[in-house]
Amino acid sequence: MTMDPQIAALLAHAPPYPGARVIPLDVLRGVVRDFAAASPKSGEGLAEVKDLSVARCDGSTLALRLYRPDGVTAPAPVLMFFHGGGFLLGDLDSDDGVARAFCRSTRSLVVSVDYRLAPEHPYPAALDDAVLALAWAAKHASDHGGDPERLALAGTSAGAVLAATLALKTRDAGGPALRAQLLFYGSGGAPGPLTESLAAFGDGPILTSDDMDYFWSLYLAGADAGQPYASPRAAASHAGLPPAFVATAELDPSRDDGEDYAHRLEAAGVAVRLTRRKGMVHGFLSWMGMVDEAKAALDEAAAWLDRQWTRA
Repeated sequence: MTMDPQIAALLAHAPPYPGARVIPLDVLRGVVRDFAAASPKSGEGLAEVKDLSVARCDGSTLALRLYRPDGVTAPAPVLMFFHGGGFLLGDLDSDDGVARAFCRSTRSLVVSVDYRLAPEHPYPAALDDAVLALAWAAKHASDHGGDPERLALAGTSAGAVLAATLALKTRDAGGPALRAQLLFYGSGGAPGPLTESLAAFGDGPILTSDDMDYFWSLYLAGADAGQPYASPRAAASHAGLPPAFVATAELDPSRDDGEDYAHRLEAAGVAVRLTRRKGMVHGFLSWMGMVDEAKAALDEAAAWLDRQWTRA
């Protein structure tokens, strides 16, 4: 397995990575913010970017960012987007470029969700925010040119796990009908037994096995990893979940867990498109515009999603 040359060039001059556990969390969050600030933003293909907020029951607010595509006749389909970051990192700004890319590629109204992060807010805070955001979209998307009858979920890394969990909880609660779920390099749940990809790429690049253990320990904060709403791979049944586009990265320790989740969905009768992106590392969508394979993966997902929007 060979790293994509464009990825290799980007990583060639990166400083040594000691692992997330070694870096103070405020510093690590600062690194993520600095990377996002240095990344170019493009308004091409977007008609509007708007910050919104939704009130939680405790009086605090959940921040959302709405992206409306240019040249799409309302009502547009609605894609809820959940950023990555191991449940500890990231916000609306850190994944602004990825959200914009989803909006342009899928021609959908994208709602990016600034869910609460561990360790300050461990499980199930992020899931509670995801449920609240989806309920808001089902009720208010039409106020912003969206079609509440065409709702789908998308996420990267931890956000993909959150999207998968939200699909599961929505099914169980009889919530809004979902057309699809787009899961990019998500693990499908907490780390399980040693896999081939974990053994091969446990020391990175980008993500290590110790990072995975660290992120999950702070997110769960002692909660049972076998709960399906914490780790959707653990659900007794995956039947009745929305069709899934699952993209994994070839050089990623969480690759096999993500593909295992795709196979579980398939075995339950869920329509699945599974694609392993050759030469890619965890988080590859963050290099959109610099890595050709990242755009190719998103374009494939967009074409697949377009078929889900138009199905009866």
